[in-house]
Amino acid sequence: MPKELPQVPTVKLGRCGVKSTRLALGSANSIGKVGDDAYVELLREAFRLGIRHVDTAPSYEQGWFAARLEEAEPPDDLLVVTKIGRYRADDGAIEYDFDADRAVRSIHASLLELGRDKLPVVKFHDAQPEHWDQIMGPGGTLEAVRRLQDEGLVGAIGTAVGNVNFAARAASSGEFDIIGSYHHYTLLNREAERRIHPHARRHKLGVINIAPHGGSILGTGAVDGARYSYREASTAVTDAVHDMERRCREFGFTLPTMALAFSLACKDVDVSVVGPVTVEELHADVAALAVAREFKEFDEIVSPVEFPNDWF
Repeated sequence: MPKELPQVPTVKLGRCGVKSTRLALGSANSIGKVGDDAYVELLREAFRLGIRHVDTAPSYEQGWFAARLEEAEPPDDLLVVTKIGRYRADDGAIEYDFDADRAVRSIHASLLELGRDKLPVVKFHDAQPEHWDQIMGPGGTLEAVRRLQDEGLVGAIGTAVGNVNFAARAASSGEFDIIGSYHHYTLLNREAERRIHPHARRHKLGVINIAPHGGSILGTGAVDGARYSYREASTAVTDAVHDMERRCREFGFTLPTMALAFSLACKDVDVSVVGPVTVEELHADVAALAVAREFKEFDEIVSPVEFPNDWF
């Protein structure tokens, strides 16, 4: 095990005061890619290095994750984050349902599945603008979740969304404690810098940057079949990434390290969520903390042309 890796520092998520760490471990990327024993080893190593934030969801094989988490003997101060609104149907398809009663049932199911008395953070998962009134209106889903909050079953309430319009509106409203979004603050797209972060500062919200590798071309590089925002990358994106890879090499770093360091270096981002599938990838992610502190030339790396997240 590398002795030079830093311990992952702790952080508080805005006004809600939930304690987290600068790096969080997402579980979505591990489904079907990591065996049971290997994932337990990955979790244990993450905890050894100081990571105290793990992210799951009902649509992420949450039962499998919960079983591996128990095997990994998690530390008492671990923050386990889950979600509502995006579910896996019996036939395996993904369905979206932001009905208040469904959300309440989902939260109770997650409490049982995760073996918890309280869910410290619950996020609305992949909500889009057309869901806004159902979530935010009188008698809506947010009110239902707040009742569970009053009962002590839910702590902070947040978002985990790919639609920048929903994320920006949620941040502007000040009605959520935490704004989590993905692919809006990367080396390819900095929309969050303009549309999310200023509102989060004003309302003292926690900010979680999910998937800073852009799902996933900033982690793989511009290889054949590379994907951006979970879809096949366009020629314009792959050309931009080729240029970024060259500039990263000139500075002596890999593109995946620089992509994560860019997120970690942002003063408006509290937590960056990564999805390593090997211990070696985890070590590289933790090593990016030192790069984020020391590297000052990110303006020389970022794409001069932005490519908005086209997922949702």
